[in-house]
Amino acid sequence: MLSKAERRFQADLLEWGEENRREYPWRESDRTLYEVFIAEFFLTQTPADNVAAVYPKFLERFPTLDEISKASEDELIEAIEPLGFQNMRAGALKQISSARDHLPTEPESLMELPRVGQYVANATLCFTGDDRLPVLDRNVERVYSRVFRDTWPETEADQLTFTQRLVPDEARAYNLALLDFGALVCQTEPLCERCFANEYCVYFQESA
Repeated sequence: MLSKAERRFQADLLEWGEENRREYPWRESDRTLYEVFIAEFFLTQTPADNVAAVYPKFLERFPTLDEISKASEDELIEAIEPLGFQNMRAGALKQISSARDHLPTEPESLMELPRVGQYVANATLCFTGDDRLPVLDRNVERVYSRVFRDTWPETEADQLTFTQRLVPDEARAYNLALLDFGALVCQTEPLCERCFANEYCVYFQESA
């Protein structure tokens, strides 16, 4: 059961997302599981615009896991180098492609892959198949901990449960809007004057 503020946030965020969604190549509706996974794998600790500059060229060169398995680690490092963490990322992709010819479609199985955590697994499946899964990163945590300051849990496990509860049936649209809202409005220095949640955001009400 959602509170009145939580229901309003859901509806307001979906409406905001329709008008303010950022456009990136991995968000195209016909992207495969592999293509979305590569994007989410690269987006960890890396700005989206940086990934956008590398992503199309990487997919052109390595369109499948099989092509990654055939490449040398040095080739992968060269392709990933502009993103940083290239040795770690290249090594993980080589391990994944050597062990599998396709990616699993369950979050628990994805999380068993090298360097794949809960966020990457959930985001990959949600943004590919609209699976009703929560995406919880630092930006999302910042949004929820402000808007729902009086009920936001302290432990990571409880935060994931809280986040899961708020994901509506329109999971893909909601989670994309949540990420964009954290990046464009509810930033480290929040743009509260542009925020749709002023009337019920606990952070804003306490700061006013």
